[in-house]
Amino acid sequence: MQSIVIENITKRYKIRDPDLNWRKYLRQMFKQEKAGYLTALNRINLSVDSGEILGILGPNGAGKTTLIKILAGLLLPEEGGATINSYDIIRDREKVRTSVNILMSGGWIIFDYKLSLFDNLRFWGVIEGVPLREIKTKVDDVLTAVGLYERRNDYPENLSAGLRQKLNLARCLLADRPLYLLDEPTANVDPYSAEFLREHIKTLKKEGKTVVLATHNLWEAEMLCDRIAILNRGEIIALDTTKAVKTKIGKDVLILEVKNASAALTNELYALDCVTHIQEKGTTLEVYGSIKKDIPLIVDLCRKYTTIVSMDMKESSLNEVFIQMITEEEQKTQVKS
Repeated sequence: MQSIVIENITKRYKIRDPDLNWRKYLRQMFKQEKAGYLTALNRINLSVDSGEILGILGPNGAGKTTLIKILAGLLLPEEGGATINSYDIIRDREKVRTSVNILMSGGWIIFDYKLSLFDNLRFWGVIEGVPLREIKTKVDDVLTAVGLYERRNDYPENLSAGLRQKLNLARCLLADRPLYLLDEPTANVDPYSAEFLREHIKTLKKEGKTVVLATHNLWEAEMLCDRIAILNRGEIIALDTTKAVKTKIGKDVLILEVKNASAALTNELYALDCVTHIQEKGTTLEVYGSIKKDIPLIVDLCRKYTTIVSMDMKESSLNEVFIQMITEEEQKTQVKS
């Protein structure tokens, strides 16, 4: 069963014109002049199975938060459609909103700093539809789950960023829903609290919940996600398991520690068709490319100029693959323009 099915979703934002005056505004209003628009999402197609954790990766401005807000029913697309937990995002918008839990980076700003943690969550329990007779027990349970029960009478203004994000997570746990949309939940959070949040994401999966996780932390995505979707300029440029993306796009990395790394050596290595990039770190050379079959050739070439002290092979990390993909996409964009 699929929790999310997205078909050709497109979302545009109107660009604020710094030279806008009342004449230009009237011309735009009567369609005599076109306003400028930024395409945040461009014909996105995507499906997420129930119980799956999907990671959404991409540079700033790629469209990650816009996608999360559309899935939560907070924004409507200009084109395309989607079903969330079998509800249409346009016709059943209110049902979509009440079938998902959303946690945003910095989402703790919704809390009233003049109310205690307990009273804040009691208020949100009413908003989320928790029966009045169950609210006290439910609030106690979620505060215990996130480790804030002992501070239930404290105020949000006295909490660190990490503890505020735990409070935000507690709000999400008030209502038991099948889909969790998490937008950079560990951003600006201390390592201890970030690890707590990651462990809770694993718990959600064990409970059969579906999770969409937008993050800049590639190590986090690799550890938690069943699949990843990489966004750039509003388009999906990769969608698969982490291992498959790394295998398909990533390069082999040959690590050579040599006595002397000369410019003549690196120039000859670059001349090989199998080598795409060389990173120098003192006397260590990291040679990238589809090079497994050509290792003997590379070794002989190195021995022509220097002595090899040690040699090792590794596969590209998700971070290296991500940078490689975004760099290639940006280069394509520059060529087109």
